[in-house]
Amino acid sequence: EPEPEVNWCRYENSFLYSYAGDSFNNLEDAQNACLSNAQCNGITQEPYNNNRYTQRVGPEIHDWSPTGETSWAVCSEEPSEPEPEPEPEPEPEVNWCRYENSFLYSYAGDSFNNLEDAQNACLSNAQCNGITQEPYNNNRYTQRIGPENSRLESNW
Repeated sequence: EPEPEVNWCRYENSFLYSYAGDSFNNLEDAQNACLSNAQCNGITQEPYNNNRYTQRVGPEIHDWSPTGETSWAVCSEEPSEPEPEPEPEPEPEVNWCRYENSFLYSYAGDSFNNLEDAQNACLSNAQCNGITQEPYNNNRYTQRIGPENSRLESNW
């Protein structure tokens, strides 16, 4: 009679305590060794150890690996197809408004020669709430904290 098929469940960012035997270069060899080792309750892959697959005592699976380990343990459920990656959320559209003869208070980062570069930098800068163009500074575009407007220069 053929051996019943064993299902292994994968647990990302997890580990099992204590080594239970040899380590291996591939998952299949580690799983086969674990099945014939009475002390082994799972496998943990160690990214800090050339991605070696280590037999572990466990049996508890800890889901907070500080080093990005991945673990496998025998489970009763059928292995499922991996979930498809969700479609990335579209970036929200940003509408910039121009305010003539005004400026935003306090600098929030670098200045730029063109508005598009300044806007891109501002969007990735948590302190930046807008852009002020400085006519007295070769028309450079400066990231600003604001958000209060005062009159004098051009803002976006």
